[in-house]
Amino acid sequence: MSEPLIINNFETGIAESPHKGFGLMRNVDIEAFPGAVKAKAAPATLFAASYSSTFTSVAATDISTATATVPITGIAVKPTTTGTLPGGLTPNTVYFIGNISSTTFYFYDNITNANAGGATGRINITDTGTGTHTITTVNPGTINHIIKDTRTNDRFFQDSNGRVWFGNSSSSLKLLVNSTLDNAVVGSASLGAAFAGNGIVLYKQNDSASTHYLLAFRNNAIDIINVYGDPNKNAPSWTNAWNFGGATSDTALNSTTGSNNSHHAIVGQDNIIYFCDGRFVGTIKEISGQTFDPANTATYVGNDQALDLPENEVAQYVEELGTTLLIASNVTNKIYPWDRLSDSFNYPIFVPALVIKKLKNVGGLVYILAGTKGDIYYTQGSYVRHLVSLPDQVINNSGTLTASVVTWGGIAALDGNLLVGASVQTSGNSGVYLIDPNTGKIIIDQIPSTGSANVTAFEVTDHFYYFGYAGGADYHTTTRYSALEAVVQSQLYRVATKIGKATYSSLEVVTAKPATTGAQIRIGYRTNTSAGFTTLATYTADSSATTFQTDIGLIDIENIQIQAEFDDDVELLEIRLLP
Repeated sequence: MSEPLIINNFETGIAESPHKGFGLMRNVDIEAFPGAVKAKAAPATLFAASYSSTFTSVAATDISTATATVPITGIAVKPTTTGTLPGGLTPNTVYFIGNISSTTFYFYDNITNANAGGATGRINITDTGTGTHTITTVNPGTINHIIKDTRTNDRFFQDSNGRVWFGNSSSSLKLLVNSTLDNAVVGSASLGAAFAGNGIVLYKQNDSASTHYLLAFRNNAIDIINVYGDPNKNAPSWTNAWNFGGATSDTALNSTTGSNNSHHAIVGQDNIIYFCDGRFVGTIKEISGQTFDPANTATYVGNDQALDLPENEVAQYVEELGTTLLIASNVTNKIYPWDRLSDSFNYPIFVPALVIKKLKNVGGLVYILAGTKGDIYYTQGSYVRHLVSLPDQVINNSGTLTASVVTWGGIAALDGNLLVGASVQTSGNSGVYLIDPNTGKIIIDQIPSTGSANVTAFEVTDHFYYFGYAGGADYHTTTRYSALEAVVQSQLYRVATKIGKATYSSLEVVTAKPATTGAQIRIGYRTNTSAGFTTLATYTADSSATTFQTDIGLIDIENIQIQAEFDDDVELLEIRLLP
């Protein structure tokens, strides 16, 4: 007679192989109630939906009318035309929507004036133009960096086109418009490598109640702006190609236009800005006895070659480890320690994989994303050890050998765990991986709201974090995943032999408490890891039941893997297959 098959022990996470433990855990929480598994809090987009519509304008009223419902007030758009735009509008220039009705609007010069809705800053339309006119939203590229202003709770998002977006709630992010970038080229889809967004940092947030500077690195220059207060963000005044050298009058970085080098930047514990720049690490610091003012070169000093790496190296990422800075190479397998003072670095730290993408200090250990096979390492400053590998059955379950299985994204720390972004070969599994560095436990913590994609940047303030990806960014809602989006796949169990097949007559599913009416659980099975799952039963919660049972009549089973899909507040304790 067959033995019962009991599936629980969810807190172990995804195993290194489906022959040793769980094959998949996606969009689930296994930490809130150890021993049970629940659907994760779901993400929602921070950006307004991409929009394009034809429009007409009336000179007498300045009112424009679109053929489709217009975006909310304050959203950035660019007008184009097959002929001549209405008088007052310039092709491919950023304007801001000021809603009148669902399809009528004014063009404004900045967000402050659009929000006010008056005549100030409203574009004076002088004629109707000729041809067919179109407005298109200014849409984000890949979000490369996210940082938070701790005084105002504003978050700033820098994309691969060099643009910076901002917001402090779940409302749509707004464009911190920079005319040098946003009106530099025709079209809104891409600004090209010349303006690639390669680093942002906030500086001097504690010195003054009215200043807080954001430095935005593009390929060969730094732009700077005071972002403290709504007027500074809604009607921004940038200093483009800022003289970061102070009295030395240095406005150009070592990296050339079009190089797309990383300018990952941090503010160190010593209150100095450190940034990557080709084979160099640069610094910007306030002069002792002065108060930093980007318009006063006597208050700061910069050095774009404070540390030089060997020829042909490219600095990718910088992270603190006590008083030491670690600089990761984007070319070799080396991390260069620097004491911040010496003319050169200390002995390099060698990582067992070429090309190092990200570093993250968690509790005095620096975790390392390197190579293309899904390996994560750590160092305490002198040697490197392997931490964990993303399991093959999760990142490349096709069985086809691939040179580049993983493209690394962002990295962050969450409650002592690592958050790692990764683009992988297996459909549906690109997103956020949560890794417990103490146990090696892995789950797929989040998939972007737009679908499976590499998560390229994080901002973690509490358990509900923000993350960015190609074309957008998400925040956590307080609503759990729906539509059976939380998935757990068991081990592939060997339950019998060729001559002694197993039989299961009944399926039972046990939850820890009654789930909200309408929440669902779907159980499926397969007999090998390349087959699709066949549904055994689907259960709908009724706010009272904690046990669900179905007669299933499975016979001649030698190997079996179970998949549970669920949503809402289902707290799954156990799945039982009974003879």
